[in-house]
Amino acid sequence: MSRSSQQRRAAKKKKQQKRTSGGHRPEGQETHQAHRGAQDENVNISELIRDGSVYAVGPSHDQDALTDVIREVLILEQKGHAVLVRRDAARVLDWAVDEAFLNGWQPSEFLHALARDLDKLGMYLAFETLRSHSRRTSARAKAPGDWLRQLDELGVDDGERSISSVVDTLRTRPTTDPTAFWTLLLTVIGGIRYLQSMTPLMAIPSEWDVPIVRTSAPRKDTKVLNTIRNLLAKAEATTYAAEAEALSAKAQDLMTRYAIDSAVLEAKRHISLSDEVETRRFLIDNPYPEAKVSLVQAVSDANAAKVIWFKHYGLVSVVGMPVDLDLVELLFTSLLVQSAHALAEAGRDRASRSPSFRRSFLLAYASRIGERLTEARERAAAEATVTYGSALVPIMTERDEAVNAAFAEQFPTMSSTSQSVSNPHGWAAGREAADGADITGGRERIDRSRR
Repeated sequence: MSRSSQQRRAAKKKKQQKRTSGGHRPEGQETHQAHRGAQDENVNISELIRDGSVYAVGPSHDQDALTDVIREVLILEQKGHAVLVRRDAARVLDWAVDEAFLNGWQPSEFLHALARDLDKLGMYLAFETLRSHSRRTSARAKAPGDWLRQLDELGVDDGERSISSVVDTLRTRPTTDPTAFWTLLLTVIGGIRYLQSMTPLMAIPSEWDVPIVRTSAPRKDTKVLNTIRNLLAKAEATTYAAEAEALSAKAQDLMTRYAIDSAVLEAKRHISLSDEVETRRFLIDNPYPEAKVSLVQAVSDANAAKVIWFKHYGLVSVVGMPVDLDLVELLFTSLLVQSAHALAEAGRDRASRSPSFRRSFLLAYASRIGERLTEARERAAAEATVTYGSALVPIMTERDEAVNAAFAEQFPTMSSTSQSVSNPHGWAAGREAADGADITGGRERIDRSRR
């Protein structure tokens, strides 16, 4: 055992002795003292489980200390306190989930982040904790619409079993290895407790009984957004390049026009822009997550939004004005599809199927897309200036300042990173594919046809 482990266990032993001190147990008091011992050990069980979860995951991971905790748990089970141990372990698991959602996590993000470190059985347990939480909090009756949508997408119903019942079932199966079970449970609890605080994007469970105060913000022009979505969907689905380019050119025109017109209309309301800034989070899947983050960054830069990547969790936070975030989401989703198609087309020979080629391809694709989106945004701004005059510049500047301030407040210690490229052929192919990408290519061709 390491010295740090010895020190931690010595401190724990001292605390345990203090709680259970009471001198020699006289004969004839076994029943009373056994009950008293169970109570004392029950007081200590939650602390023991929490300690084990800290040693199982994260920067305080300590295999020796974790082994010691599991040994103590098994001894408690052997002493006849198995039910108490499982009950308190389930309680700590429930507490951990409650704390995660109190700290701003949402159902989809919760499972997505945990899936990066847990195996199939661990994810089953995490899923069951989400079901238990939904039932305990009456989520189906109280939760915001976005929360319920995520539960539906994940296939989470309220179920009929508490997490305590699930833990009992898993632990008491004849095929269960005790050490493996407790290692798994402590790892799941530790993974949940290790989730850092995030900016709440909707009402957290403790606020579900509080009436929501509606603002006077104008509704989104769903007709325009639906038109953009339909154009992008058709551009992604068609096998004819010319048709895709024409559809995408129209979508790009609508996007930029919609964003700038919305900014001008909002300026007339004379409201505090700092209250309008929103944060949204996107899930980033493997493989090549850094390339996908670069794509989010490129789209966000072109739409006056700012991005931070939570690499360990596979999440990005995007901060911006609501209309710009709508466009970021639409563009990013479409470009993921377009880049996948382009990569499949490029990866026909053996060399272009290598991981280094694919990673470099996608990074280059994102880089070139960013350049083209920025060019399109600048063109749109120039055209809008003809319509709105010099008043447009301070309007857009004020919005940028509000977004920058909100981002700095949320992420004061943010640092930037860059990605290296290991395959120049993949980089060149990615830039070439981005030059012909449906999402932005059409407008350039229309501009040329007018000359």
